[in-house]
Amino acid sequence: MAARIITAGSTEHRNYKLIVGGLGVLAFILFAFAYIDTASLEIAGNKYNLSIIRVNKAIAFAIAILGLQVIVGYTGQLALGQSFFFGMGAYITAWLVADHSWPYLLTLIVVVPACFIVGMILGIPALRVKGLYLALITLGLAAVFPSLVKLDALSDYTNGAGGKSVSESKLIPPGWLGGGVDAPRGTISNLDRFAEFLQTFPVVGGFFGDGPLSSREEERMWKLILLTLMLVACCWLVSNLIQSRPGRAMRAVRDNETGAAVSGINLASTKTLAFGVASALGGVGGTAYVMEVGIASPDDFAQVIAILFIVGLVVGGVGTISGAIVGAFVIVFVPDWSSSTQELPIVPERWLQGPTGSLILGAGLILLTFVLPGGIVAAYRRLKARFIQIVPGVPTMPSMAAAAEAAIDTTGVDTPTAQEPTGV
Repeated sequence: MAARIITAGSTEHRNYKLIVGGLGVLAFILFAFAYIDTASLEIAGNKYNLSIIRVNKAIAFAIAILGLQVIVGYTGQLALGQSFFFGMGAYITAWLVADHSWPYLLTLIVVVPACFIVGMILGIPALRVKGLYLALITLGLAAVFPSLVKLDALSDYTNGAGGKSVSESKLIPPGWLGGGVDAPRGTISNLDRFAEFLQTFPVVGGFFGDGPLSSREEERMWKLILLTLMLVACCWLVSNLIQSRPGRAMRAVRDNETGAAVSGINLASTKTLAFGVASALGGVGGTAYVMEVGIASPDDFAQVIAILFIVGLVVGGVGTISGAIVGAFVIVFVPDWSSSTQELPIVPERWLQGPTGSLILGAGLILLTFVLPGGIVAAYRRLKARFIQIVPGVPTMPSMAAAAEAAIDTTGVDTPTAQEPTGV
């Protein structure tokens, strides 16, 4: 079957994007209300947990991996220290919220510039090395962070090995959703009304619960909304950055540093900017992580999380914005689901005992390298191209006569020709 060709910028293309976007929003809303509380799917005798809590963690990881896309996917620098800035943003947010009663989102005015500046400073020495040496240096940052936050000099800010806890009560749904501490007892919120509306559907209504949401479920839904908006904003900013002049310079450095330098691109400033942007996104991801878990603990930002970020980057697709989201969901759900697998056809039961989550994730990564070398997003794009192809529109070229008339209208004076000599 031949693929349907759609011209970019046409009415058909706009309708296609609206339909796809609308279906995505609808699926997001239905999933949120169906799994607002911990639920499970049973497949072949195995139960796999689904919950908004894990989705929120995946969103926080996606923002951090999005920063890796900037420095690794679009600039071509092998950096493994994203967990340093992920933890830095988490601890700054926890300190400001717990000790100074700042709202979560307001802490971003400190987290973003702080991580950006530190990232640029740490990126300057890394300009003299590249490849595996750069990976080794940045991995050292990931290794030192847990010990750094345990220092006695910082215990007043980080609470040492115990971690910095944050009260979850600071994420109360606003009044326009019908929630909040000021709402009268027994008030039905807008979230409750929508949940009860979904429950009226025949056959599928039971998937959306029974009755109004609890206060805890409303808080979970509000967290999901906030974190999703943060992720969408970060994706939009990175997309605009990559399409801008600095973004084109980053891609030129990735493709050929020598050619980029000959073309007049300042390699040092381009790489330093990429380090700064990636670090800032890592800090935003740390803020989102604390908003969900309510604590910044040293063990949550060890080297293993830095490696998981790279795994998510590769699995989702290097150099793709959507790959960051797909990879984040993979590293959050696959280890947990594989650990929950107790029965598989042909496979002996004793092989599924113990820490099978990391084993299956590693085996899947090796298999993915051979089967889908470009990641899940690249495979999806190849599959979609068999059915729908988006081709750039052909620009309309004005005729020579129209161009001449436009020049005359602009100047207001006829241009002399060879047949009409000038003179007195």
